[in-house]
Amino acid sequence: MKKRNGVLLAVKLIFILSLVVLIYSVVQVVKAPLEAKQALNDWAKKREEAVARPLSAEEIPLPMGMISSAKEQPHPAHSYSEGEIIGEIRFPKLNKKIAVLEGTESPELKKGAGHYKGSAAIGATGNSVLAGHRDTVFRNLGELVAGDLIELESTDGTFTYEVTGSTIVDGDERGAIKPSDKAILTLITCYPFSYVGSAPDRYLLSAKLVKQEILPH
Repeated sequence: MKKRNGVLLAVKLIFILSLVVLIYSVVQVVKAPLEAKQALNDWAKKREEAVARPLSAEEIPLPMGMISSAKEQPHPAHSYSEGEIIGEIRFPKLNKKIAVLEGTESPELKKGAGHYKGSAAIGATGNSVLAGHRDTVFRNLGELVAGDLIELESTDGTFTYEVTGSTIVDGDERGAIKPSDKAILTLITCYPFSYVGSAPDRYLLSAKLVKQEILPH
């Protein structure tokens, strides 16, 4: 009798634990899109504040809407705070836009794409590296091919990158993301895209800066 009661208790505990895990998973699935949407709203407010910022008497703003080649304008440089919303990335081909946050830990990647600390700032000379989850913000990233455009917006302006190619590397490979003396962009996510569980590889999408529209500061 005691053995039977023990088995029943174990079954009940397993059922309760499974139910808790299921509820948690459902909450996370529902919560993630809401957090991503809120991050985009927060960026929109920050962008409006940057555009409305008054200029000092010494500053000579560039005409709004002027687009130049990447070589003709000075590149911005910033020190971002971890968790700060620093911009927005847009994929015209995928009809998708995502907030960009500083840092690549779980809190940042739940809300959008994460900017690797230490990589180049958005639009700056060097390799600007952004990471994102393959099943949320970087879903369908594999549909982009050479020649497709990616737009990145920050408080400095709008920067247009052109996809140059992609590569797949082992998830444990070191040194796969190279520094650059030119303004380039690397997007990284787990691979294969349809893998169940923790994917073993990484998908790297590369792009080069082709246009920039600098906002006056």
